[in-house]
Amino acid sequence: PLAILFSAAYILTVCYAFNWIFAWAFSTHANIESVYITAFILALIISPIQSVHDTTFLIFALCASALAMASKYILAIRKKHIFNPAAIAVVICALAIHQGASWWVATASMLPLTLIGGFLITRKIRRFDLVISFVVPAVVGVCIVAFLKSTSFVGTLGQVAVSSPLVFFATIMLTEPLTTPPKKYLRIIYGILTGILFLPNIHIGPIYSTPEFALIVSNVFTYTVS
Repeated sequence: PLAILFSAAYILTVCYAFNWIFAWAFSTHANIESVYITAFILALIISPIQSVHDTTFLIFALCASALAMASKYILAIRKKHIFNPAAIAVVICALAIHQGASWWVATASMLPLTLIGGFLITRKIRRFDLVISFVVPAVVGVCIVAFLKSTSFVGTLGQVAVSSPLVFFATIMLTEPLTTPPKKYLRIIYGILTGILFLPNIHIGPIYSTPEFALIVSNVFTYTVS
């Protein structure tokens, strides 16, 4: 618990500091609520600090937090950021310093909280169409892969539901209002596209898809149709 609290406080502090710097540099108003949301998402997908000598966490969390805040100001057009800040930050870190998100929130012990929190958020912003259009192709794709590999459907579905970031990703990150299409039919297409790219078996040469990579690719679709 102390490691999780320290990690969350560290990431929040760095995000707050860099957001203030970028807001000052761009002479604009800083959205504090957005800082909290992005910081807590990063804290839930980046593995908490392991010890007082864990410099890997300190550097990774620092870079991810700074990049997430920067993306809101630099990778933005008409005061609207193009990419999900947390997703683009960990993708850049994976490419630049070879440190990626662990999605440690995707565990059985965290699932009840994720389900409740995700349901309340999805209900509040009315994005059930988006969540369902994402989950269905993602689960169907997993079943097809399981069939081709002759593995157990029940075991595979259980692993996807409990030990994968499916629920957290669908309800917390995918539903970010600023990076989702404004119209319902476009949101459904957006959800289906992300659900297909969400499958870990999707790859282009040596580059395999990850949840965060799937999200930023779909963010490009959102910008194109919006």
